[in-house]
Amino acid sequence: MRKLAISLSLLIASGLLSAGAQEERSLQTVTVTASRIDADDLQTAPAVFRRIPADFVLVEVNFQSGSRDVATRKRELETMFTRLKASVSGTAGYELFGGDIGESSAPIDTVLFEDVYQNYSNQGQFSLTLSVDTKRGETFDLLVRRATAFLGGIKSEGRAEAYFGDEQYLGARGTDKHRADLIADIQKDVADLRLRFRPAVVTVTGLESRVVTQPSGPLELEIFIPYTLTVESGEGADD
Repeated sequence: MRKLAISLSLLIASGLLSAGAQEERSLQTVTVTASRIDADDLQTAPAVFRRIPADFVLVEVNFQSGSRDVATRKRELETMFTRLKASVSGTAGYELFGGDIGESSAPIDTVLFEDVYQNYSNQGQFSLTLSVDTKRGETFDLLVRRATAFLGGIKSEGRAEAYFGDEQYLGARGTDKHRADLIADIQKDVADLRLRFRPAVVTVTGLESRVVTQPSGPLELEIFIPYTLTVESGEGADD
């Protein structure tokens, strides 16, 4: 691409929120769980948690054109919209979504160019969410370079240029498959506490909650059930 401005800072938050039933279904079946890289919003994980590698990284991809003629800039960006979709669909490990990153998600096949195109004074632009699958042994920097090369490999049209947004989300697929293992780990922890503080009553609440993920490293997630555990120890505790 003629110009490719990359701004991928390592930030971390929680939860990719959905907007509408169709978008919520997309989140659950496609992205499943994604967490923004923004350390200020990290939860304190309970005593029992696991670490898993991220399956993908979501990043906002923006295209803009500063061509003076309004019709020309719109045509340039519509061409880039079509080329981006074609490139993603023809490349394994990449997916494309409409909506606002971190707020909503819609399958790209349901998104029209007119839905995302915006024109401000002397500039037109559109934004989409790009999902990049991680690779075993790959660092965050290498993933960024790979994503940069992918975007830069799309033929440019006129004065259209592309750049990545500042926010990224780490994601994992099929997080519910870890639920049984987490419950088993919690059971072992409860049994150990009962033994160590005997006589003791150990109470666990919140196990009905959904599995939560949040970033713990550049391409790593903590996964846990946000439960609460209390221990009553001493004479009469087991009455």
